[in-house]
This record gives sequence, structure tokens and C-alpha cells, in this order.
Amino acid sequence: MAAGPLELWSHQSMQILVLLSFGLQLVLFVFAGVRRREALVPRLLLWLAYIMADSTAVYAVGHMSFSSAVRPVREHQLVAFWAPFLLLHLGGPDNITAYAFQDNQLWLRHLQILVVQVLGAAYVLYKHIAFTGGGKNGDLLRIASFLMFALGVVKYSERTWALRCSTLESIRASMKTQPPAIHNHFHPQDRATEEEFHLRRGHSLFHICKFTIVDSSVLELEEDSIYRPEVYTSKFIQGIELWTLMEIQLSLLYDLLYTKAAVVHTFFGYLVRVVSPLTVTTSLLLFQFTSKDGHSTTDVTITYVLLGGAVFMETTSLLNALASSWMFAFLSATRWPWLRYIALCNERWDRLRRTVVWLHHLVKGDRYKSRRWSYTIG
Repeated sequence: MAAGPLELWSHQSMQILVLLSFGLQLVLFVFAGVRRREALVPRLLLWLAYIMADSTAVYAVGHMSFSSAVRPVREHQLVAFWAPFLLLHLGGPDNITAYAFQDNQLWLRHLQILVVQVLGAAYVLYKHIAFTGGGKNGDLLRIASFLMFALGVVKYSERTWALRCSTLESIRASMKTQPPAIHNHFHPQDRATEEEFHLRRGHSLFHICKFTIVDSSVLELEEDSIYRPEVYTSKFIQGIELWTLMEIQLSLLYDLLYTKAAVVHTFFGYLVRVVSPLTVTTSLLLFQFTSKDGHSTTDVTITYVLLGGAVFMETTSLLNALASSWMFAFLSATRWPWLRYIALCNERWDRLRRTVVWLHHLVKGDRYKSRRWSYTIG
């Protein structure tokens, strides 16, 4: 009986590892919100997925590099195409980068792993795809491989940078350079719902919460600064239950410490979100037009699963980022007034947000449940 599993692993180890890595990414992508709550069993399962996701992808890249060194055969070309997807998996979903706060302190370790894994994936592509010929079909697969490799490197680097930005030292340093998301222009849509009103006010006052968490003082601001709390705080807290405001700000703090929020909601972050689904879709089309002769049906199916899953997750991440309340904060603080006018004053962003919130409501139920404090932050 033991020979069966061993033989399966001997012949299909890479297929098993890649599918396991993809499955763990789906678990993290869908269930990362469980981390906000106190449910013990779901959080334990999420922790296991978080730990296994990195270990599986790292082992798979190493296993693939070793296999390519000892068995450089042409039929492994399609398997080598999976290496960039493992980098993409190591980049992780946007809604979870750290499970514990201490994970952020280990960003240098992640940087070292990033360098090793990128070199390993590059070696696999060099060995099996870069100079293997194959005519037009080989060219299409090469282009798709290089596109996915570039995307994987960017997404993995982004995760490492997000871990760094979530340390208290980085948050303290950012307070000196990032303007608060003060929303000085009130629109009827601000009061579309009570939760939306509180959420936008929470973003406008969030920099005070950040000053507190890094043990700094808002009094360090210049005397004539418009960002000093006494200048505008009374205006923003009118009609707001302070406990509700605190709950929302603690939820925003969770985003800052445990997700990619600090990196995603920047100009570069939004640019990556827009380019990512286009890149994966282009790779999918290139692979569609590539000849499948000489490749097993199983490997072709797995490749389609990886590409289709990547399109789904990257597109969903784009919509979530553009419709997030963090986008409102970005638009409120942007140095481009024309962008603020087009997106906020003309209500274009609000229509997009309402649409995405409606879709979330259909899929997950109450959209705003996670925006209230779950009585735990660690």
C-alpha cells in the first residue's frame, strides 16, 4: 500500500506541490478575514494555511530547480512555466501579509528569501524556456513566462515591502511625509449610510490614531499646521459616536499592520493592481495559442487552472482596491486636484464603491461587519 503514494509522489511531485500552493493561496484569499475575529478553530486553520503557503512554495521552487538540474528534458518545459506562479503565490493575497505582528519585524528575512527564490525561478526559466527554441510556439511560451516572472517578482517584492511598512518604525517615519486624509469637502454621498459616514470620518482622523500607536505626539506638528487636531477635530466628530469611531480606526489599524494596505493604496500600488490582471490575461491568451503537443493533459489542465485562478484573484484584488475606503483616503490626500474632482466630486468613485459593496453583499453578506472592532488586535 505504501508503494502507491510513493510512486505517485515520484512521478507527480511538482504537480502536487503546485496545486497545493495554489489551493493554499485560495484559502488565504477567501478566508483571510477570519483573522479579525476570535473564532478559535477557523483562525487555527487560517494560521496553518499561512504557515504552509510559504513553505510549500519555497520547497516547490527548490524542488523544481533541483529537478531541472538533474533532468533537463524538453517535456519539463511546461512545468518550468509554473515557476513564476510560485513567486506570485509567495507574494500572497492583498488581505493578509502577516499573521502575527512579529512577522513584520522579519521583513529582512523575507527579503533574503525573495532573492533566493527569484534566482531559483530565473534558473528554471533559463534552463528550460529561455533558449530552448521551439519556433513560434516556443516564443509565445517564452513571452508568457517572462511576463509572469516579472509580475511574480513585483508582487513578491511588494509583500516584502508591505511587511517593512507595517513596522512601528516605518509608521513613525511615514507620519512625517504622508499628509492626513482630511476630507474637507462634504458631499451628500458621505451620508449614504451611517457606516459610510463613520468610516470616512475615521479615515480623516486616522493619523491621530497612528500618532498614538507609535507613541508619538500630534503636538510635534507646526503651530500653524492645518493638520493639528484642534483645527478640525471638532468639525469631524460632530454627529459621531466616539466608540464607533474608535472601533473603525482599530479596524483600519488592523489593515495597516496585517495586510498590504500601506503599499496597495499608493500610486504604485494601484498601478500594479491595474497591470496585474492585464498581464495574467495576456499570458493566458499566449498560452492558449501555444501548441500543446508533447505535453500531458494533466500539465496543460494545471496550467489553465493556475492562469484562470490568477486572473480571478488579480481582478478581484483590483476591484477591492479601487472600491476600498482606503481609496477614498488616497483621493482625499492626493496632490492632484483634478483626480479628486473627477473621482469624488462627480461621484464616479462612489458609484464604483456601491457596485462592489453590492457584489460583496451577494457573496459574503454584511459588507461592514469586518469594519467593527472584534475586541482583539494582536
